[in-house]
Amino acid sequence: MKRISLCLLGAVCLGFPGSAQDNAARAAAEREAAEERYKLLNSAVEGLTSAQADLQRRLGSLAEEVRSLRAQEYKIDTSKFVTREEFNRLVKAFEEIERKREDDKKLIREEFEQLKKDIIKLLNAPAPSATQKKNKAQPPAEKGSEKLVEKPSSKPDKSDNSAASALQEGVSYTIEKDNTLSAVVRAHNEKFKSQGKKTSVKLVLEANPGLDEKKLRIGQSIFIPLVPE
Repeated sequence: MKRISLCLLGAVCLGFPGSAQDNAARAAAEREAAEERYKLLNSAVEGLTSAQADLQRRLGSLAEEVRSLRAQEYKIDTSKFVTREEFNRLVKAFEEIERKREDDKKLIREEFEQLKKDIIKLLNAPAPSATQKKNKAQPPAEKGSEKLVEKPSSKPDKSDNSAASALQEGVSYTIEKDNTLSAVVRAHNEKFKSQGKKTSVKLVLEANPGLDEKKLRIGQSIFIPLVPE
């Protein structure tokens, strides 16, 4: 019995050094594996930390863009509004336009009223007589305004019986620049010769009391009597 125990003890003693070496090698391998896993985990953690920091930066940038968009959305564009001074100027301009429009309307109404009065006056005016029509048909002798009229003879020419009638036929003439009474008489004699009528300086002076042939005025209207030749 003692011999078996000793053998077993010897076997254990002989086998113990080999077992201790195996355990040391196993522990070293496990430590290296653990270090490798630690390195891998550390690298993964660093990657996650870096990714998280980058994500935080991107989130901050997005948040800033959102705030900027909201500020632009709610920002009031003051260029679309007018100031009180500009508004007052617009009001004054509008009032001036309204005032001018009212003045124009008033002027148009007045012109219409005047036109209506003129039309009524023309409608109520008597028809022109045959003598007036004949006088209007006579052409002027020369430059100047004149018309054929009949004028009462104040001092008829005693040498001419035709001038002694109650009404004296003649034309009205307006003196122009450089006119002389003899030139006016001569022009009328030439014009009315074809009608068998004539005039003279004496007849003109008698038909226009106070007329001075040496002091004729431009624009002065005189009566040129006409008598049969």
